[in-house]
Amino acid sequence: MGIGNWLSLGQLNDSDGATELRGVVDRHGHYDGGYVLMVRASQVYDSDHSCDGIQAIALHAGTGLHAESDWGDGVFGYSTGNDNSGAVGKNDAGGYGVYGHSEQGTGIYGESLAVEGDRMIGVHGVAVNRGTGVKGETQNGTGVLGISPSGTYDWGDGGVVGVASAETGGAGVLGISDSTNDGVGVLGRAPQGDGVFGYSTGDQKSGAVGRNDAGGYGVFGHSERGTGVYGESLATEGDRRIGVHGVAVSDGTGVQGETQDGPGVSGQSVSGPGVEGRSGSYVGVDGFCLNGTGVHGLGGDSGVTGTSQKGYGGTFGGPRARAAIRLLPAETPGAPTTGTHQVGELFVDSQGALYYCRKGGTPGTWVTLAP
Repeated sequence: MGIGNWLSLGQLNDSDGATELRGVVDRHGHYDGGYVLMVRASQVYDSDHSCDGIQAIALHAGTGLHAESDWGDGVFGYSTGNDNSGAVGKNDAGGYGVYGHSEQGTGIYGESLAVEGDRMIGVHGVAVNRGTGVKGETQNGTGVLGISPSGTYDWGDGGVVGVASAETGGAGVLGISDSTNDGVGVLGRAPQGDGVFGYSTGDQKSGAVGRNDAGGYGVFGHSERGTGVYGESLATEGDRRIGVHGVAVSDGTGVQGETQDGPGVSGQSVSGPGVEGRSGSYVGVDGFCLNGTGVHGLGGDSGVTGTSQKGYGGTFGGPRARAAIRLLPAETPGAPTTGTHQVGELFVDSQGALYYCRKGGTPGTWVTLAP
């Protein structure tokens, strides 16, 4: 390229060809000052009027400013303004304000070295008019991926953290899947910790809520080796000391258990009732079985205990061809001769004789009701 006309500062310069400014290195292969061209705006005393150091304008889909580097950054922007940016991209049409593209690396990378305050954010997206702050799209991978080596829910430094405004009452994190093939709205996965963790300090709220207004489950738990759904309560007083609480309306079932071979519902307790059922006007615990036993009780003291404040402690019934209640015979004949017994006990020996304990003791006083 030949040498053209002089470049006059402070006035308009016309050129019918490309203009190139080429620097010449010194004998050590360096540029004096480390740059070829510096354009500096002098001090502006009127703070209401700013001045650009370099302004580049292109026409017909050209690039206003095109910069290349073989090893360094193509474009480097630096600002010391507290509320300003090192680089700004603006598009008032339908295009992108900032577009990043990389054949082998990251399209756009954001890094923050702040150690305190509300600006410790690598990438911050803001949208108005019900827009989306940050949106991620992919064909096969992850739309948005957040990674934190030491994230905890207490300080909000997890892999992905969503915060909703207190005024709007919206969702901190919202996951939507339009897939018709069992797509998941929000998927949580952890090799050692919990896949999804929900935390709430509201007195009437829940740590995690699942809802299904169709015929599916509100919450579904599945485990190949452990428990499908596990509930734990650390309350020491009040009426909320319940591990799992089920509520149903319109004659539904609060808690239902199903199994092929084992117990449908199993309750264990060190000192209290293993399973307790309460009802305001109907049955506290209802057991139903087509071919087996509706309710089975096994205990070190009493297998099944029934107490009523107004009616019968226990009511039993059966079909016309069967008895309402059956006492299993003992393995020996005669009334009990060992052990401590209480008034009111009924005992059937191996011969089918029925005895009644009239006076408690060891072994107590027994009378024959049916020899």
